[in-house]
Amino acid sequence: MTLKELEARIRVLEDIEAIKKLRARYCFYADDFKQDEWVSLFAEDAKVDFGLMGTYEGKEGITAFFRDVVAVSGSFYLHMCHNPFIEVDGDRARGRWYFEVPATLRGTEQALWLGGKYEEEYVKVRGEWKFKFLRAVFDYMTPYEAGWAKTPFWSLQTS
Repeated sequence: MTLKELEARIRVLEDIEAIKKLRARYCFYADDFKQDEWVSLFAEDAKVDFGLMGTYEGKEGITAFFRDVVAVSGSFYLHMCHNPFIEVDGDRARGRWYFEVPATLRGTEQALWLGGKYEEEYVKVRGEWKFKFLRAVFDYMTPYEAGWAKTPFWSLQTS
């Protein structure tokens, strides 16, 4: 193996670790309701798709999603992401993660379980990895008491 090949392999490993840290910051900022810090993790032309919760584009749209959906819907979140599968291709990358989120619905204080997969695209902007596209694919959204086996998809409008 040449020095150049070794440097390229190390660069990919460093990029993967940087993307893992990006995902961790996403979770911590969301859980702490730090809107500005959370939005800063996205590229200017990024897009998020949260299924029934909507699709939002650009920094303004992503800010609106955090303000009008994330902060309004829940009073408590504890994001846990695991099993990362990240592929780096230069200044672009793709990733998939499982997520589980114990949460509390704001207003009713109903405890919820959320779980599914994140499908993501990343882009390196001025040497820093950012989210370019993020899709949340929910496998369950259920009241704590019912669990995902009894009530895998619960309508938030019924609470």
